[in-house]
Amino acid sequence: MPGEAMHQKGADGARRAKRYLDATTRVRSSWTNEDAVAAGRLEFNWPHGEQQPYSYDLGGILSGDEFEGRFFLSECKNYAAAADQGYHFDDFLAKCYLTRRDHHRLADDFMWITWHPFRVTTWSSLYSPEKIAESLLLERNLERVFGTADNAEAEALIDGDLAKDVSDRIWVIVLSEKQEKLVITPKNRGLIIANQVERGEG
Repeated sequence: MPGEAMHQKGADGARRAKRYLDATTRVRSSWTNEDAVAAGRLEFNWPHGEQQPYSYDLGGILSGDEFEGRFFLSECKNYAAAADQGYHFDDFLAKCYLTRRDHHRLADDFMWITWHPFRVTTWSSLYSPEKIAESLLLERNLERVFGTADNAEAEALIDGDLAKDVSDRIWVIVLSEKQEKLVITPKNRGLIIANQVERGEG
């Protein structure tokens, strides 16, 4: 797929994921990496080297009960097949670890939102602490995460408690076009928001 078409497909996925999450009525506010003002909240620097910053596609604030006020960051994959999601998911795990370590006030939850499952034979351990450690130790991540190419040196720097904490904060959400429609209607969502504002909860 040409680069521009891929970009447009990715942007469409982020917009659709935002629309879905907003329609759950459990999101107080959300923004994509195309929002002029808020996009900067989705971009972070690798700790080592002169790498380009990494970013997420979507972010926001959850609402209600145990999720009230929690910040989330999301990567959205508008894929029709498993394709290379595993490769990108490994990098997502490394980014989540770094973001939680260095910017924990901006990241309470991490969401991988896709339209096609992947790595189905290892689905139950997709984002285990062990998988997070493995992603950090990938050759492409060693230098930019730890500032060293030495695997043993890098492994000694991994915080196992943090890897467990990050694992507990990851959501993997698989959507479909039909599922996207099975949410509250815009009209009824408006009534809920109006009621919340009236009660001083908005």
